[in-house]
Amino acid sequence: MEYTKRELKYFAVIILTLAFAFAFNDNAPEFSWAHWLVNFLKMLVFVAISVFVHDFAHDMAARKYGFISEYRVWGIKRFGLNKQAFPKKIRFLGKDIVINSFPVGIVLCILVAIFSNGKLFFTAVSSYGLVIKKTHRFGHKMVEVTDLEEAKIALAGPMANILLALLCKIINADALAELVLINSIMPVYDMLPIFGLDGMKVLAGSRPIYIFSFIFILALAILLYTLSSALPALLISAAIALVLFLAYIWRAITK
Repeated sequence: MEYTKRELKYFAVIILTLAFAFAFNDNAPEFSWAHWLVNFLKMLVFVAISVFVHDFAHDMAARKYGFISEYRVWGIKRFGLNKQAFPKKIRFLGKDIVINSFPVGIVLCILVAIFSNGKLFFTAVSSYGLVIKKTHRFGHKMVEVTDLEEAKIALAGPMANILLALLCKIINADALAELVLINSIMPVYDMLPIFGLDGMKVLAGSRPIYIFSFIFILALAILLYTLSSALPALLISAAIALVLFLAYIWRAITK
């Protein structure tokens, strides 16, 4: 995998932001800069692993269908009826900086961490785009990505995170508890059906896939946090997702 300088900057900003959020409350009885910085560095490593796994899964799924995924910061390009809000160019320390969108996810991540004293998290901070290489689409009927392909590519990231959380839970080491937490929370937010996030892309591509996968990810995230064993969490989550998925299919057929 090769990243552009812009993507590497996005990675750095997002990893630092998420690490700050997860490290904000270090649960120490008294605040100590030394203890907080050690905890921050640990979260920095865990977040970096989680973000890389998420993007790697997107990229592998994209390449399977002949695309290249481009890492991005999740944001909005306009407010209300203003169609020309972004991109904007600002001058900072003598340099021109182009802001392509308002990083609403990063702002919310920081604010939620601060105002909840690190007890709540908002992790929907990144997104991805697809770069089309016509030569890579040789053998496909369409050059553009299909809805189903987009759904599978979008789902790959959150699913990779929740499976990493499951693997860490199976290992059942106290040192990996935060890694389980991070990779349980991130995919739930990523699967929200909000424009630009993975969840909306999955939903737009295939509603049945979205329903099953979102219920499975949400249930597994909750059960990994509440149950002591990974296997029951996996089986119960799969069962809940399957039952509700079949209920949706039955309702769609009989409607």
